[in-house]
Amino acid sequence: MELGKINRYSTINDTGKIKVGWWTIKNYDYARHPNPGVIDLVYLFEHSSNVASVIVAQMMNKFEYHDMLKKFGFGERTGIDLSGESSGLLKSPAKWDSADHASMGYGYGSSVTAIQMVSAVSAIANDGVRVTPHVIKYSPEEEAIKIKKVQVMTPEHARIITDLLTESINRGHSPIKSDSYNIAAKTGTSIKPKENGAGYTNKLYTSIVGYMPSSDPQVLIYVIVDSAQGGEIWGNTVAAPIFKEISTQVAHILSLQPDKVKL
Repeated sequence: MELGKINRYSTINDTGKIKVGWWTIKNYDYARHPNPGVIDLVYLFEHSSNVASVIVAQMMNKFEYHDMLKKFGFGERTGIDLSGESSGLLKSPAKWDSADHASMGYGYGSSVTAIQMVSAVSAIANDGVRVTPHVIKYSPEEEAIKIKKVQVMTPEHARIITDLLTESINRGHSPIKSDSYNIAAKTGTSIKPKENGAGYTNKLYTSIVGYMPSSDPQVLIYVIVDSAQGGEIWGNTVAAPIFKEISTQVAHILSLQPDKVKL
């Protein structure tokens, strides 16, 4: 969107599966919904469309895409005032192949830390401004030196993304949907990689990241569940109920002003 490749009203032909090089990528619900057809961006977020995400990623060349990921802080330390921070993993675009480029679109091909994800999503909540995360309350003089503020996207585009995420929650059946607050959020489900070598385990990471009230964001919550066990294991079924409980308590503790009009 920031590069002018898509806009709020863009539609994408979601065929349910797409071939990239030697690899066929499918939507998670391909067996039940093999061909969603022409979808909008709200549908993309609500249904976590891998195919539509790949198509959007392919609208950018790999250098454009890599530059945007770097703007949002992936592949480098955020500068948080805690020791031992990792820079995560983000390959040089010169080393990307078509599969890397495509899989980046729906969250594979790189490795990010929790604080990197929080920093990046907070920038969307914060009218496109990414702020150095910190746990220490600095004096104004120290803050000017230690805390950087970088405009990574326009306020208009940040607000559009917030609106799309919010509508995807309000339109669907997410467990985090609230009667009092608009919430901008996205779930995630990914296969857990092996810790000592290439390849993947048979375990999953499930997650959800979101902020509220989305009309005037005050708090961001990121929930990650490592190797959940049981029946349906997805971000929406495992991590989202935890988000719901935390967000309900936080809204009460902080006395957040509701931004949904009750009819």
